[in-house]
Amino acid sequence: MTRTNTARRMVLAASIGAILLAGGTVAVPAGATAAAARNPCGLYRDNDQAMYKNCSQANENLFVTRILSSNTYHCVTPGSVAHLGSWNNVFRVYHRGTC
Repeated sequence: MTRTNTARRMVLAASIGAILLAGGTVAVPAGATAAAARNPCGLYRDNDQAMYKNCSQANENLFVTRILSSNTYHCVTPGSVAHLGSWNNVFRVYHRGTC
């Protein structure tokens, strides 16, 4: 093995190591993660159910598209939680303004 090949391999190994380190997860305080889990805002999953929590100060009109059944509208008042159906059946949720 020549010096050039050895140097190239060392640079490649260092680059791969830097990429792997940079691709790690960002450290988040445990309290912040627990608080987010207790008080989610927007669309979230609760076991096998799709839920939506309105954390804004206004009513939110949601249009829910589904995979197997008909699409629906939901009016979610400030601070309340709406059950949108089975997580596997909800395809997308669109904000349609206020209601």
